[in-house]
Amino acid sequence: MRLDPDAAFTAIEYLAKAVNLAPDDAALAIVQIANNNMLGALRAVLLQRGFDPRDFTLLASGGAGPVHTCDLMRLASIPRSLVPNSPAQFSAFGFIMTDARVDKHRTVQQTSNSFSGERATRAMTNLVHSAISELKAQGYADNIEIYRSIEARYFGQNHELELSFPANEFNRDSVRDLWHRFHEEHNSRFGFCIPGEIIETVNLKVVAVSVLKKPEVRQLPSQVDKVEPRGKRQVRFEKGWAEVPVYDRDSFGQGCRIIGPAVIEEAASATVLCPDQDLLVDCFGNLLISA
Repeated sequence: MRLDPDAAFTAIEYLAKAVNLAPDDAALAIVQIANNNMLGALRAVLLQRGFDPRDFTLLASGGAGPVHTCDLMRLASIPRSLVPNSPAQFSAFGFIMTDARVDKHRTVQQTSNSFSGERATRAMTNLVHSAISELKAQGYADNIEIYRSIEARYFGQNHELELSFPANEFNRDSVRDLWHRFHEEHNSRFGFCIPGEIIETVNLKVVAVSVLKKPEVRQLPSQVDKVEPRGKRQVRFEKGWAEVPVYDRDSFGQGCRIIGPAVIEEAASATVLCPDQDLLVDCFGNLLISA
């Protein structure tokens, strides 16, 4: 579907008059409101959970994700972004690349000062058998991998930390290691730990995965010549209008590099590269953006 710039301008102009703004200021305000909503979601899954945004890469999926990702990098202090191939079809691509999976969990509350390894092992083993049986009932009987974890907290807390549990049973060594790792993870996540404090286990969790054959992802040939834009366009950024080059993503090869500002267009999306941001195309055609 081709976009109609005149119709879009008419719609924004109508709204702009109602709020006493110029049309381009109103359009920018709409984008900023959307960015702030997404920024709130990013803070909820990063800062509010004790994660440093500087340790992460922002994945821009969906048709609109690449439009906002460079703004969100700046607003959320995330230093990198990745725009996958065909971002508008990213969920469909994920479906054909995923493995068959069954998740099981059970609440088994115990405390570290009276922990029964036998009880926990029995419950975890039952979860494993249940998950494998469900996978097999769906027709997935080969290449099954099991991942165990446990949710725990300091006694009296109302939020849990999830810790991997690689052992097959809760024996003296594996339980001692579990308590040690809980203190370490709590300190890493929240900046403190309380050695010697009673730990309460809440939920046992099992993930059974049948690893499936994946389609081969084609690698791009290397970029030989300097990529040329197919045109230029006026784009409104927060600091004002700028004439920016417009690139066709299909023309990119491995190793292609662009410095913003720029617009990269493809069939169902567009990536807006802000001024002074760096874009590099990896061997699979993903766009790697850094501030």
